[in-house]
Amino acid sequence: MKKSLFAVLASVAIAATGIAGTATVSSGKGYKEYKQVEQPSCFSDTEIQADVFGAYAVTEGGQGGVFHGDHGWGGGIGLNYFFHRYFGIGAEGVWLDANPHAVHEAGGSIFFRFPIDSICLAPYVYVGGSAQFDGEDWAAGHAGAGLEYRVVPNKIGIFVDGRFTYLGDRFGGNDLHFTLVRAGVRWVF
Repeated sequence: MKKSLFAVLASVAIAATGIAGTATVSSGKGYKEYKQVEQPSCFSDTEIQADVFGAYAVTEGGQGGVFHGDHGWGGGIGLNYFFHRYFGIGAEGVWLDANPHAVHEAGGSIFFRFPIDSICLAPYVYVGGSAQFDGEDWAAGHAGAGLEYRVVPNKIGIFVDGRFTYLGDRFGGNDLHFTLVRAGVRWVF
């Protein structure tokens, strides 16, 4: 008896999951079946993205070195390729006005994003490296996090992120590093 009762309950549970997501409505003449509409995705499985952004960099405690001061304003462009919904790679060029000269940086990153399609928002983290050219060539590593909001799903987004950039041991044993904040527009192809 217990085995047959368990078999009936298991059969009902399996059958219930088979018809989940559909509704049947009677209008007196016949039945119409309605299916749930799926939420469209704001973030594709594969994407090419072009970025234009403004940037602000600040050193801790006016360390000098790269900035010969304690901060720098600038901007840049970037090109990213997401080969999977959650993973992508990117390349960028950044220019910073860091008195008394400009800092030019070219770099690359690996992105890990976490899309939330219901609100068209994607938090992300990234790591990478870069080279800086300001009369003296330097290599750097960076790690950061940010948010992207899709104003037009799969077409146009806005983003803001921040990252810590480490340039290594410079200038008599002092570690040189700075924080870079970016905000910009992202076109998706």
